[in-house]
Amino acid sequence: MNSHGTGAHVAASHDTRGEGPGVPDEEVLRRHFVAIATGEYDDPHLESLAVGDEVRAMREWLCAERLNGRRFRCGYPELAANPTKRQIRDALEEPPADEEWRDSDAAVVFVTGHGLTADGTHYLILKTTDTSKVGKTAFRTADLIGWLAETRIRHLLLILDACHAGRVALEAQSRDAEPPDTWVVLPSATRNQKAVTGALTGAISALLAELASPQGEKYGHDPYLTVNDFLAGVQYHLGDGQLLDPLYGSRRDRPHLCLPNPHYRADPTVEVRAARHDLALDRRDLETHWGPRSRGVANDGQQGWLFTGRADLMRELIAAATGAPGATIVTGGAGSGKSAVLARLVTLSDEQFLDRHAADAAAVPAVLRPPPGAVDVAVVATGKLHTRILAQICHALLVPAPVGDHLEPTVEERLASWHTWLRGRRRPLTIVLDALDEAADPHALLREVLARLEPDPDAPRIRLLVGVRSLAANEESPHAPVTASDTAAMADTAQAALRARRIVVDQAPWWNQHDVVAYVDSILRNTRGSPYAVAPAGATESVATALGERAGRSFLIGRMAASSLAASGGVITADHPGWLAALGEGVLGVFRQDLHHSLPEPDDRRRAVVLLRAVAFAHGSGLPWRGIWPLVAHAVDDEGGYYGDAEIAWLLGSRLGAYLVTDREDDTTVYRLFHDLLRATLRDRWRELLRLPSG
Repeated sequence: MNSHGTGAHVAASHDTRGEGPGVPDEEVLRRHFVAIATGEYDDPHLESLAVGDEVRAMREWLCAERLNGRRFRCGYPELAANPTKRQIRDALEEPPADEEWRDSDAAVVFVTGHGLTADGTHYLILKTTDTSKVGKTAFRTADLIGWLAETRIRHLLLILDACHAGRVALEAQSRDAEPPDTWVVLPSATRNQKAVTGALTGAISALLAELASPQGEKYGHDPYLTVNDFLAGVQYHLGDGQLLDPLYGSRRDRPHLCLPNPHYRADPTVEVRAARHDLALDRRDLETHWGPRSRGVANDGQQGWLFTGRADLMRELIAAATGAPGATIVTGGAGSGKSAVLARLVTLSDEQFLDRHAADAAAVPAVLRPPPGAVDVAVVATGKLHTRILAQICHALLVPAPVGDHLEPTVEERLASWHTWLRGRRRPLTIVLDALDEAADPHALLREVLARLEPDPDAPRIRLLVGVRSLAANEESPHAPVTASDTAAMADTAQAALRARRIVVDQAPWWNQHDVVAYVDSILRNTRGSPYAVAPAGATESVATALGERAGRSFLIGRMAASSLAASGGVITADHPGWLAALGEGVLGVFRQDLHHSLPEPDDRRRAVVLLRAVAFAHGSGLPWRGIWPLVAHAVDDEGGYYGDAEIAWLLGSRLGAYLVTDREDDTTVYRLFHDLLRATLRDRWRELLRLPSG
């Protein structure tokens, strides 16, 4: 999974980045930041203002190198130090031709200082302004808006922190044409208010300080903040005494290109086409188990475990994805690696991935590579309604939308369009759907959608591969997960409803315990900072063998144990009694061992468990942070403790944050445990986690 520092990982999710359709980020050619700041005045009646810190805070946010392609260029620095009217005009009204702003640019203009109104007009007071000659010596604020409008710039944030700045709203109404809806003009007060001097600037600086801190992650991981989020954050720090009333900007619920998010996390999955994005491999897995540089090997042909393990199973899945149409159920106990091998199938079939990693992909044995384009669409069902999944499949394959009276097409209408579209195809279609048992309503998904995808079941056109959990394979597994009977029955129900063949990944001939050993060995050797990367080969091999064999038929247990040891800071030997005892208790034991090793203080362990347990009760794709996670943590804490953003940021920055993944739901970043067994453990056996481990 993709690392969030040392904390949370990020799940693959299909979401819209940037500002929405028609405004892709790459269309913005230049980004400008201009501060017009006056803090010193010749008029003895005007108080000096400390504007330098606020300008610096804005500059450090917008012009930071870590923003990379989202970084703004600081222009006209002379305007940030008590500019004259002529300097402002030269820079913004009559700039050199190559400095003119165009419709493909984005700009943030930050204006701070004293202001006044005279004859119904708002003016910015400059250093040399004579308040008895305002028209000649002050700067008319509406002129600035007029100049900006004539640039045709599409993406603009204009912040006006000056007394009576709300008066600009009345003047703006007299303009012949409204600017684009991607303009946001933010005066420091409404048209009927007199702002507290510097209050807006101070509130913005406070928000920027919060954004730069770990707590700022509560605003999500998108490249840009939404206008509403920015306004809410500023208003919180501004207080109730001064209300914000932005001019223009009807798209406030969307991310804005002038509001870069310092906590942006790039798409955690490898680059694949949108239709396969749901089930694409995670970048960190790719780097850990495959990338030569992360393994310290020079030869790109030395392929790691990620694409060579479970060879027999992979060949069987390729056959199911490319052979005769029909359904295949891929089952196994929790943690048995169903999802991982399905993700490998999907990723290696993607043309975009193969183009980007041509040399590495070519080194994978041909029998373990599906043909390019073998999988047409891939969906992860976790937390999704059956209606959403059908819509996702149709959208990914560009199935024409049904024509009907409903705002949102019904299942019947979508299926009718689907069947018409499918009959027009010449070649069979391959669909991979994982986590059927984790859908919002698995039975509805199976009955209303999956079982009805074929227009004529006796003449199938679809190769359908469905991942669904079953009970642990057999009694030889020492850590058979306790799985609800209805979950176990779902695999049987799906097999019957789809008339499917069945591949049980944790039974012979598809199971080989050496695969778990090799997986553990790969994590120990290739995780960044792992002590086993530099340990004698024999020591690492013996630990991998001990962990891999005792993990039973669970890659999950192997992963948890190996990741914990890789982060331990020192080599722990294969005969360590604490780890051997932990492995004997399965997920609970390994989780507890990691918890106590990572957090030596009992209060810290309890805080972490409560915060993780709150996430375990989330429905759908996960739990939102802002305004929700702290409340749920308070609700699940039997001691009634209170938790805030600082505690959540602490958890995400700790080793225990690695048990979380992030996803998107309703345009909000949400958090969930990376495996359902962790959810069950935290919900039902959390007190056992806090007990001291044996050994």
